[in-house]
Amino acid sequence: MAFTHLLLRYGELFLKGKNRGYFEQKLCQNIKSIAHVPSVQRIQGRLLLTFFPQHHLLKRVFGLVSYSPVLKVKKDVEEIKKAAVTLLQHHQGTFRVETNRADKSFSIPSPQFNVQLGQYIEKHTTLEFSRDHPHTTLGVEINQDGVYLFLEKIPCHGGVPTGIEGKVFLLLENDASILAGLLMMKRGCHLILIQKRNVDYSLLQHYSPTLLKTHERIDDATIPVVSSQTFSEYTELNHSLIFRPLIAFTSAEIRQQLQKFK
Repeated sequence: MAFTHLLLRYGELFLKGKNRGYFEQKLCQNIKSIAHVPSVQRIQGRLLLTFFPQHHLLKRVFGLVSYSPVLKVKKDVEEIKKAAVTLLQHHQGTFRVETNRADKSFSIPSPQFNVQLGQYIEKHTTLEFSRDHPHTTLGVEINQDGVYLFLEKIPCHGGVPTGIEGKVFLLLENDASILAGLLMMKRGCHLILIQKRNVDYSLLQHYSPTLLKTHERIDDATIPVVSSQTFSEYTELNHSLIFRPLIAFTSAEIRQQLQKFK
């Protein structure tokens, strides 16, 4: 049975208070732009997409914590059991069930449902239950609009949606500049690129929901500047605030951190 949807998880910390709606809206816009999907559905505490093969593009969306390819079924116990067996039929070894009952109108509490579903799986497959060291974990999310079954949580980079914190200049000099730009986008900044050297910034573009443009100099606008770990001084920046977020990073640490984004 093929997966039907993608269940997306975002960090709760930055969604508190009056800005929640705006942050969610920005995150949805960025998902549509970077992953090239027509629509994003908001459900209780989650975002939902129709399954598409190139879902690895979601790892480029800052603000997402993780996502899962899921099989959606109705909130019917027998249908959930049959779908679970179908999803696990080619797996061997041990398993565990983890249920998240976001919809409290579903009458069976999560611990009891774990047991009930686990017993059914043991009876109808060759799998054996293991609490501490399972080969496979079946995730079950019971939401208001349905039940989602999945076998993995694919980690993303977290952070906050790019574009919610305004604009910064980024001096393109070397790999450190690229990493500095990625980290600032992860904290919500939109980048304006200053091309001091011929640097490949395609990795920045992969994570940006908008088309990045390069400039040869900084205009007289009083906008904060994000730089790399270098100590170069530019006379045209004397009027602006310069950040050096990688000043304590070694070259080896910069290369290591960059690999996480590739």
